Order: sequence, then C-alpha cells, then structure tokens
Amino acid sequence: MTPYQCKAETSNQSGSLKDLPGYLMPTRAFFFVIVEEPGKDGFLVRKIYASGKSPYLRNMQLSPLQMLSETRPEHYGLMPKKPGANLSIAEHVLGKNQSQFISTSSIFPEGSPRFDGRSIFIDIHKAQQSGARLVQTDEILRDLAQYKTKHPHLTKRIDKIAAYVGDVDKEVLIEGKKVPAKAVFTSGSLSVTQGFVRAARVVQVVGIAFTAYDLTAASQESIRIGNTKPINAELVRQAGGWGSAWAGFKIGGVAGAALGVETGPGLIVTGLVGGILFGAAGYFGADWVADHIYEN
Repeated sequence: MTPYQCKAETSNQSGSLKDLPGYLMPTRAFFFVIVEEPGKDGFLVRKIYASGKSPYLRNMQLSPLQMLSETRPEHYGLMPKKPGANLSIAEHVLGKNQSQFISTSSIFPEGSPRFDGRSIFIDIHKAQQSGARLVQTDEILRDLAQYKTKHPHLTKRIDKIAAYVGDVDKEVLIEGKKVPAKAVFTSGSLSVTQGFVRAARVVQVVGIAFTAYDLTAASQESIRIGNTKPINAELVRQAGGWGSAWAGFKIGGVAGAALGVETGPGLIVTGLVGGILFGAAGYFGADWVADHIYEN
C-alpha cells in the first residue's frame, strides 16, 4: 500500500466488489493577487453642483436622469446635456453647453480655479474604455482659432475664452453618450481606493488548487534534469481550465505573488510561469502550450 494506491482481497465469487476508502488527493492552493490601479492614465476634474436646488441648474430644464448626472455622477454616471447635438467644439466652449460635450479640467486635483462646486475625478482610462473621446486643450484652441476666422466680429470674445481655456482652466472636453459611474470618483472615494490599493495591492484574488502528486512528479523531474521546463509545463496544464486568455494573462503577470511557499521542490512552483505562458494557455489550450514546453 502506498499513499496513492492500495490492494485488498475480495471473495472468489465472480463480480464480487469491495468498497475501500481512498486517500484524498492532496492539493496545494496558491492565491494570485491581481491589481488594477485606478487612474493609470490620470484623472480629469469637474466641478459639479452640490444639489439640484441651484436656480441656474433648474433653468436648464434637464430630465430627472440628467439632473442626477449633474449632481451625483458617482452613482448615475456623467452625461452630456444633449448627447445628440452636433455643435462644434468652439460653440460649446463659447457658451452653448446644451451639447454633446462635457467640460473638465486637466488640473489635478484642484480643477479650474474659475468655478466653485464639489469636485469629482474622472478616470481617463475607464472613460475611454467606455467609448468616450477626449478633446485636448490644444484641439480646443485650434477650433477656436478656425471659428474666429469665420466670425471675425467675435474676435475679442473668442480671444478671451481662448485665454481661459489654455491658461486658466486647462480645459479638456469629453465626448460620448455617458461616462460610467465606475469611472467617476469623489474626493473621499478616490482617497479610499488609492489607499486600499497602496496598502493591500488587492482588487481581485484568484485561488487555484494544484494537484500535489503531479506537481511533485514534475518537480522531481525538474530537479533531475536541472531544468524548470517540466514544472512549468505541469503548471500550465493544471491551469488550463481557468477559461480565458485574459484571466490567464492577469494571473501569470503577477509572477509569484503566492502564499504557502515552502523550501525544497515546492519552492519551484512559485512565480515560474509568467503572463505570456498563462495567457497563451487560455487562448490556445493548456495541453498545446504545455507540450511545447515539455512533452510528457
């Protein structure tokens, strides 16, 4: 009898069976930490109304959802006042704000000094992921200059607005149907999220249980030949059921954030397979990748 098999006699009668309790297949669970840093491409700042009681806001005659977007975008997302409009960039910044654009400032975290109100912070990466397009300050100034050539009687006003856009507000426009709530932070939520990521570095934890017997055999083979290919291949095979290249790449990319590390052969398990191997396993299939690493 070994830890993985046992034998027992049965009667001589044909078809006689005997149930035997077996050993549980030992496994070792490794927990891989996945971190998604907020604001990886920076933040834009917008000053918003503290409540819907502002006379100026009420005069806009917004729908209930648009009103919530103006006052609580962290819960309802941020919407332009008229998504279907076809106004030019210059027309928007010159005061026709019933447009498809949302005005923000690239001055982080203060925002534009010309406006009062509660500050919200828009995660640029998440906003762009949702389909939003950014109109940078230089593009706004170019559009204003072109608009001025067509409307020379507005030269003085356009020059004044251009100075605000470029020198004071550092204005950036967001064009799109909606910036989702997950891309909008308040001062409090941004501070908490950044602190959490810095301290714990955890946004999602993925646990994988590896079969100890196969890992032991692969570890011993790696030690025997003095090469990590056997254990690499076995790890990829066992990780093949994770379901997608994205998950595999995310997990592999952390390269060794594992718990329960021991000395000896078990130490080989930690951090040997990077994002490229796990990502390929998710896309092409674990056995295909593993056999290219070390065929057994």
